[in-house]
Amino acid sequence: MKNYRWQCIDAGSDYCPCYLAETMDCITCSHLQGKEFCDCNWRGVCIYQAFAFEGDKKKVPREDMEALIVKKEEHGSNITIFTLKVPHYMARQLSQPGSYIFVRNKKLNQYFDAPISIMSTDIRKDLIKIAIEIHGIKTKSIKDVNDSILIRGPYWNGIFGLEYLKQTKDSNSLIIARGIAQAPAMLLINYLLNNNNQIDVIIDEGSSNYNFMKEFYGNENVNIVKECDLYDLEVIDYIDKKIALKNYSLIFVGASNFLQNKLLNNIESLKNKKIVTLNSNEICCGEGICGACTVHDVNGIPIRTCKTQIRDKSL
Repeated sequence: MKNYRWQCIDAGSDYCPCYLAETMDCITCSHLQGKEFCDCNWRGVCIYQAFAFEGDKKKVPREDMEALIVKKEEHGSNITIFTLKVPHYMARQLSQPGSYIFVRNKKLNQYFDAPISIMSTDIRKDLIKIAIEIHGIKTKSIKDVNDSILIRGPYWNGIFGLEYLKQTKDSNSLIIARGIAQAPAMLLINYLLNNNNQIDVIIDEGSSNYNFMKEFYGNENVNIVKECDLYDLEVIDYIDKKIALKNYSLIFVGASNFLQNKLLNNIESLKNKKIVTLNSNEICCGEGICGACTVHDVNGIPIRTCKTQIRDKSL
């Protein structure tokens, strides 16, 4: 049996220790899992010590706040892009790739919270931009809001493979994204650009029927190499050959879990590459409590993917 050491995205943050410490379900700390020995492999401030310092209680959790809608853009019948005014600390903390927030209509209760990835941030003006695809009960309740919405955050586990991403500098990267997954890909692309990377992009507008990457047209470091249907077998063959011919240090795959798995399983040249993927699991609470986002690793161990960085390709 392979031994995995999972990494909690919140470990050492302003929100650690959290609810899971109080219930003895901490992702990182073995003492706060009910064990009698220390086996956490965590190199930051001791989570167990922090928990004791707080009086055996969690730190103050993330709370709802009202965010002013500075700009609202509608693209077709199902894509709405909001630019929101937020506190400075929020704009700064949401600048990391994989950041997301929960949003909802302020007239409705917490059952309508919807996790939405951050598309871009402007730290100087304290603005964040999010894109919402309108197709379900939660997103429909946001579509007609024009003044302000409730948000809760920051959360950071919207993508898997952050360790690979942060190591990628002065090299070539490939971005593969479909539909609304183009939105979180934009924050990731800007992060790669800040680290002097050259980026090729393959996109599929999917059900969104919108090309988010138009913002990068004219950028000499971003090359839109193909607009296509990622379900097409000929496209899969094209991607396989392109990866085999070019030395990519990092490849991002953003789509539904079904399509991500299809690409990863059918593109031979992806083997042994540094892969970053979108967290496309069902996220409901963001705090590791409800279990909606739970998947099981190859050993059958349940993993709360709203908070846990998965560091192995076998999941």
